[in-house]
Amino acid sequence: MLAGPGLPPLAERTFTAVIGRHVERQPDRPAVRDPDRALSYGGLYEEALAIAGGFDSLGVGAGDAVLLMLDNHLDAVIAWWALALTARVEVPVNTAYKGSILVHVINNSGARVIVLEAAYLPLLEEVADRLQRLECVVVRGEPGRVTLPSHLKLRAWNDLPGPRARPVALQPWDLMGIMYTSGTTGPSKGVRVTQAHAYGYAAPAILGCALAEDVTLVTLPLFHIGGQWAGIYNSLIAGGSSVVLPRFSATTYWDDVRRYGCTYTLMLGAMANFLYQQPPRDDDTRHGMKQVLMVPVVPRLDEFKRRFGVETVGTAYGLTEGSTALIAPTGQARPGAVGVPRPDFEVRLVDEHDIEVPAGKVGELLIRPREPWSVMDGYHDMPEATVSAWRNQWLHTGDAFRIEPDGQYAFVDRMKDAMRRRGENVSSFEVEKEIMEHPAVLEAAVVAVPSDATEDDILACVVVRTGMVLDPDELLDFLEARLPYFMVPRYVDLMEELPKTPTAKVRKQALRERGVTPGCHDRPPKGRRRTGG
Repeated sequence: MLAGPGLPPLAERTFTAVIGRHVERQPDRPAVRDPDRALSYGGLYEEALAIAGGFDSLGVGAGDAVLLMLDNHLDAVIAWWALALTARVEVPVNTAYKGSILVHVINNSGARVIVLEAAYLPLLEEVADRLQRLECVVVRGEPGRVTLPSHLKLRAWNDLPGPRARPVALQPWDLMGIMYTSGTTGPSKGVRVTQAHAYGYAAPAILGCALAEDVTLVTLPLFHIGGQWAGIYNSLIAGGSSVVLPRFSATTYWDDVRRYGCTYTLMLGAMANFLYQQPPRDDDTRHGMKQVLMVPVVPRLDEFKRRFGVETVGTAYGLTEGSTALIAPTGQARPGAVGVPRPDFEVRLVDEHDIEVPAGKVGELLIRPREPWSVMDGYHDMPEATVSAWRNQWLHTGDAFRIEPDGQYAFVDRMKDAMRRRGENVSSFEVEKEIMEHPAVLEAAVVAVPSDATEDDILACVVVRTGMVLDPDELLDFLEARLPYFMVPRYVDLMEELPKTPTAKVRKQALRERGVTPGCHDRPPKGRRRTGG
């Protein structure tokens, strides 16, 4: 079978193949470090296999799931490696999960073992009587006073290492992890990720990112694909090294880049905005960061690159279920676009009936790989959701796109977030993008609310920057100069914060349900059509 462009043969797209190659060829090369210590490829390999031996003693067999509710540090990487090298299934857990959502993830995964920080043990204690299959809790740190049911055994992370386990020769179709995606309405779905799927998402040959000589800065959480795959795994495949920090900090970011000699990173658009809003410094360009994968690309990309001395920026469109099907190679990224289809993927834009839309029109993006095991193996224990996502033999992304004149695909909106107003389709994403251009705006979300005529009216929920004041009429004047009349919001709600999921996605359904409150500013849009006589 032919490999995708720049990819090795399918049989080599496994974690043991990647790590085994580097351990054999460059065991002493730095692999991953955090602020406290660093490990080479060989050192990390041996520590991971010792932890894997500890999982042997807990009765965790090949194919069994293990939950990891860990912060960003080297131990989290070791735990991931321990599972990945020995054919266990990693289930990363968002550290903000609590209550019913935590119960759902633990029970749905079917895991009998969880590894978690001592700080999150009280969250487990609160729901322990609702957990159906969990048997063992491995705690990193001092557990303190906690009361768990007698059937839950406590084990200390420091006591877990056992006799060195043997790495397992993996196949591309073997399950590597179950990654839970937080929905804004229904329960989180566990995406079953194969070895080849994870490799295809992370591969530098696809993303065009880390090289063997690069030092990758990882500030995104490791329980997400951005931190673990596009960050660390991307670097590992290239044979480079990674620096894992506890979290993103706009105030110390460039100091960290200098301290650790970082040359590449994955950066969310929101992170880029936060960095740009920091007071300018004389040393803004004095660092080694030359390449950034930015998702999505910020409107002021050129200004960002000039101010911080970043040479090249790439971008991509990816989703946990379906890899990175659209890529803008390094240096070709531009605001509003996410690139072109990978040659090893088929893509279509369709209407609500899966009929292809005419050129230039907006449609839902459907994807289908040309090689097997390149996208998810389904949703874990959710057959109905799997069938729905794979309707008509194409993976439905739920995202609306259009093709730009230069051939790049432009993200328009989540399908369920699109609005129709005054006979026109409105993208909440495009309205939000213009609101974010206002210097006093920190965050914004736009939703449809019932109109007093027909179709929708638009509500803009806005968070103002600390220390700044924003007059709603002034914001609407600003938008009227930048948007068609039918896209200018009628209502402005100044909020202290936006409701979000544990994965920091805005809960737009909550904003729709909240609707227009008495405190909302109401200004009917100009150009509004008359109704009635």
